[in-house]
Amino acid sequence: MKLTYGRSLGIIWDERFREISFSHPMIRDVSKSRISKFRELVSALNNVYFMSPRPAHYEDLLEVQDESLLRKIKEVSSLPHIGFLDSGDTVHYPGMFEDILLVAGSTLTAISLSRFFETIYIPLGGFHHATRSRSMGFCPINDVNLAISRLIKNGERVALVDVDAHHANGVEEMFYDKPVLKVNIFAYDGKFFPGTGDPGRIGEGEGYGYNFNVGLPLGSADDSFQEALRILEVVEEFRPSVLLVVAGVDGHKDDGLKSLNLTTNSFNLLGLKVSRLAKRLNARIISYGGGGYGPGSAPSMFSFVMGLMGTKTKDEIPTQDEEKKAYVKKLVDLFLERLPGSLK
Repeated sequence: MKLTYGRSLGIIWDERFREISFSHPMIRDVSKSRISKFRELVSALNNVYFMSPRPAHYEDLLEVQDESLLRKIKEVSSLPHIGFLDSGDTVHYPGMFEDILLVAGSTLTAISLSRFFETIYIPLGGFHHATRSRSMGFCPINDVNLAISRLIKNGERVALVDVDAHHANGVEEMFYDKPVLKVNIFAYDGKFFPGTGDPGRIGEGEGYGYNFNVGLPLGSADDSFQEALRILEVVEEFRPSVLLVVAGVDGHKDDGLKSLNLTTNSFNLLGLKVSRLAKRLNARIISYGGGGYGPGSAPSMFSFVMGLMGTKTKDEIPTQDEEKKAYVKKLVDLFLERLPGSLK
């Protein structure tokens, strides 16, 4: 089933994307293949425009990363072998630093081109785990933090909606005390990587009340995800000029890092909702492909993009879990109860 109202979409693309992965060696090939498969799927669409990124400069990265980390990455990038930047997840490989500059440059290119496109998608991006001084979780640096920082410098009012299966700890850490709206929907039991995302963490200082962690019980299904998306009401109240979306698809039921039980339908619904929300707010969208490590990754990315363009699809049989849905409903209700007047 398809229902469409149609919008154009700018996609940041470089052929090098097909070969870039900072994931563990056991899943690097899977991580790479979803980018290539997505490219083939999206190529058949009309009103899609592919735009080449310009690599970032070293100085751009210093905006959100410590120089000691960048020096370390640059050093290991010159080594002739593959190794790890952290305790065993995030790889380094020969020539890696040039790829990092391309990834960061994709964000800066998207920001520049958002003057001409209401909606831009970066399939390779959304590295939200890295902190200022530490690479982690397949994320050598944090391009989401770079986007937020640069947009704020440009005078934009920024909101982040992050639905990757893993909590955006690196973003929360950097902007916890800043009035940047941060909405996270992710798998959570207090232990699942990265172990952060306590719903009681709502911000501090100037950022008090701007942090929303909607942790889904592990194994949550489409009905829970749909319930969680009610939290987008906070974005409506915040009224951003730019809406950043990390649309990670590693919550798909067939993902190799199994955590949630979602179908492609959930990602299409996300695309539709943020697209309609941005249109009501007259906000621009810059979105990332986030994580994804299974056969459902590329179709889920494609379904999300279809949603961004206004096409409603239903490609898989919806999943349900009433008990988990009831928990998510209570959690979102609690967040929305404190909403009126809390976002300046």
